[in-house]
Amino acid sequence: MKSAKIELHLHLDGSLNIRWAYDKAIAKNVIDPNTSFEEFYKILYGKNIHHSAESIKKFELVCDVLQDREDLFEATYDLGKRLNDLDVIYAEIRFASQQHCKNGLTQAEALKAVIDGAAKAMEDMPIRIGIINCLMHKGDSASFNQKENLETIEASKLYFGKGLVGLDLAGFENNCEFSEYAPLFEIARKEGIPYTIHAGEMGIGSHILEALAMKPNRIGHGIDCIQDESYIEALLAADMPLEVCVSSNIKTTGNYSAHPIRYMLERGLKVTVNTDNMIFAKSNLVNEHMQLKMLGISEETLRKSTYDSLEAAFCDQETKRYLKEKLDSIYNS
Repeated sequence: MKSAKIELHLHLDGSLNIRWAYDKAIAKNVIDPNTSFEEFYKILYGKNIHHSAESIKKFELVCDVLQDREDLFEATYDLGKRLNDLDVIYAEIRFASQQHCKNGLTQAEALKAVIDGAAKAMEDMPIRIGIINCLMHKGDSASFNQKENLETIEASKLYFGKGLVGLDLAGFENNCEFSEYAPLFEIARKEGIPYTIHAGEMGIGSHILEALAMKPNRIGHGIDCIQDESYIEALLAADMPLEVCVSSNIKTTGNYSAHPIRYMLERGLKVTVNTDNMIFAKSNLVNEHMQLKMLGISEETLRKSTYDSLEAAFCDQETKRYLKEKLDSIYNS
């Protein structure tokens, strides 16, 4: 291994092997059987993945091929293998158990299938994996799917420390006030479950302040912090790690140089580098690092970001010590 990388923000449904997903979609009648692979490819690689409520529906397509235990297990194992091949030594793979119950699975059963797939990957390969379960923004208020979100927490309580490492709040963040989800995170804090929150990704920087008020351990994306100095100051004061996903954020333009990551690093924000969705962003962590180097971000800065990722990871201290030794060995060789 010549390099070592850590991935903290990666969605299972957005990172499937696309050929595998196509074959499953055909076999399960998720798509018209006459759909060609090229047509399926174009659907998944369409623009505006993260910037409208309509675009979020593309996740429903890939979720529909992940409604059985065997498929959840296989998809997680395969993703672990691909990450290991990319020299990722630790990954936190997130998914929303409530999105995988259409064929009769309970949320706990869906979560167990993903945890088992990750466990098998760790048995067969040196990679370490933690699972994050996502609460979801849906409808025009948190009450729309409060029942499902409460079930997500209950399922996560069963497996916290047994493969599950944390919670998230994902979906279309512009639906309603973040404060409506605060009671859910109060439960998580009482249970000692760490959590991250998607915020400041879809054009409204004030969501960062709303997310900070819910005392997260990390914030997903956070790039809209550049809209106002007060947002940056609040992140600095909280020493808040940000899960930044450059290729995903610039999906609509392809303009890496326009992404604010350089400014965020210059301001001293704790930036971690991640992929978000490997198929939707057409990227992986090797590509993310390569693109950032082409923007003039130094190897030293990227190494610091990797260590910051390790510090911000939700894994236990024993795993962190193991990973730090691995990073030190590679970087000092």
